[in-house]
Amino acid sequence: MNSWDLRAFRNDLSIFIKKIGDYNIEGEFSSLNTILENLENKALVSYKLESICFYVNSPIAGTFPDNLHFFQIYLDNMLMVKDELDLNTDPLYAYYLNIYIQAYKSQADNKKVHFSSWHLDKHKNENVPKYTHPTYHFQFGGKKMELLDDQLAILASPRIPHPPMDIFLGVHFIISNFFNNRQYGFVNELLADYDYQQIIKRAQNRLWKPYFKAFDSSNIHNDFTMNNIFPLYLS
Repeated sequence: MNSWDLRAFRNDLSIFIKKIGDYNIEGEFSSLNTILENLENKALVSYKLESICFYVNSPIAGTFPDNLHFFQIYLDNMLMVKDELDLNTDPLYAYYLNIYIQAYKSQADNKKVHFSSWHLDKHKNENVPKYTHPTYHFQFGGKKMELLDDQLAILASPRIPHPPMDIFLGVHFIISNFFNNRQYGFVNELLADYDYQQIIKRAQNRLWKPYFKAFDSSNIHNDFTMNNIFPLYLS
C-alpha cells in the first residue's frame, strides 16, 4: 500500500484522536477532529493544523526561571503532498511545524507568562544560502518571540537538522520531550500501546525512512541527499 494513502492516513488519525481521549491527555485537541473532517474532501494528504494544546501541570526539568510549574504547549503543523508521488523526490511541497510554549508559575497564577518557541522548517532551494541550511531544520525562536522583550536576543542560527514530522510524529515528539514519564503514567502506557506504535511506525515509514536513507552510500534520492539534509558533512 502507498504509505501516503489518504484513507489509511484518515483511519490512523481517527484512532489517534481516540487514543488521546482514552489516555486522558490534558489539553485542547478539537482541531484534530476538524482536520479529520476536512480530509474527507481531499484527494491527497493535505492539512493545516492550528494550535492543538497540551497542558503540563508540573515542572519541566531544566526550565528557567525554575519557578514555572504550568505549561501550555501548542503545536501547529502544515503538510501538503505533491500530486505525483515519486520514491526519489521529497513528497512534500509545503511544510512547517511550530511548537510554541506559554509557561506560568501555576495554572491559577497566570498573570505573568513566559514564552518559548521552536519551529521545524523546510528550506526552499531558491537561492544559495549565506549560512548552512539543511533541507529540514529545527530553529529556536521565530516570529512569535521577536518582539517580546528589548533585551531578548533571537538568532536564526544554528539550524539543527531534523527529519520532517506530521501530526502523529509531532504529538509523539511533544509527549516524549515534555511529559515526565515518572509523573505522567499515561506516557509509558501510550508508548507501549500497539495501535499507537503502529501509527507512529507508519508515519516514520512515510517521512523518516527516505530521509535517513541519505546516510546510505547507495542512496539515489534526488532531494534527501547528504549534502541537503546535513550540509556540515564533508564527503
